[in-house]
Amino acid sequence: MISRGTAMTQQYPPPYQPYQHHYGGPPSYRPQPSNGIGTGGFVVALIGAVLSLVPFLGIVSWVISPVGLVLSIVGLTAATRKNGAGRGLAIAGVVLGGVGLLICMLWAIGFAGAMEESRTGTSTYTAPSSSAPSSSAPSSSASAPTTAAAPAGSFTAGTYTVGSEIAPGRYRTAGAPADDIFRYCSATRESTDGATIGSPETTSGGPAYVTVRPGDGQVEFSGDCVWSPAS
Repeated sequence: MISRGTAMTQQYPPPYQPYQHHYGGPPSYRPQPSNGIGTGGFVVALIGAVLSLVPFLGIVSWVISPVGLVLSIVGLTAATRKNGAGRGLAIAGVVLGGVGLLICMLWAIGFAGAMEESRTGTSTYTAPSSSAPSSSAPSSSASAPTTAAAPAGSFTAGTYTVGSEIAPGRYRTAGAPADDIFRYCSATRESTDGATIGSPETTSGGPAYVTVRPGDGQVEFSGDCVWSPAS
């Protein structure tokens, strides 16, 4: 027989507790917040920074880099509301977006400087002025003067305007110097419009004569000869 004191001290198991399912799972397995805008901004800014290094193709970075910069700034702001999720990528996107824009601006400054230098170089060029030819020197359209010393009132190779640079009259040449291997000279009369009048007076070493008429426009002497007024 069980005594009363023994019955009072007898231990009973705890009542049944139904199993409670934790749908959230343990804290270590809960999904972490994401920052898609910050990640997207980083990717776009990276593409813009890389393309900005490519000449001509980098012009698209003028659009891509600002978009990546704005998305990264928005992602950086969102990271403060999500316990810092994606903060690192958002900061990297801001830096890359700024670098892409900086490189684009450097390209633009370089191209503008090159175009300005090219425009300035062509606009500052001035053609050399030509002085009025004298009666003993060829005009600006004359060929290079010869090395032979021409007496006063004589003419070497060149083109001369009748009336202002050479007077009408009869002119004579003794021919080319003996050391001239070609020894060929000619005198050609031209009209005011540049057409040849008659046949050129030529010589291959001996003397020659040409008569310059008042109605002639120009006279062209060629070869290493000296033409002087015939007495």
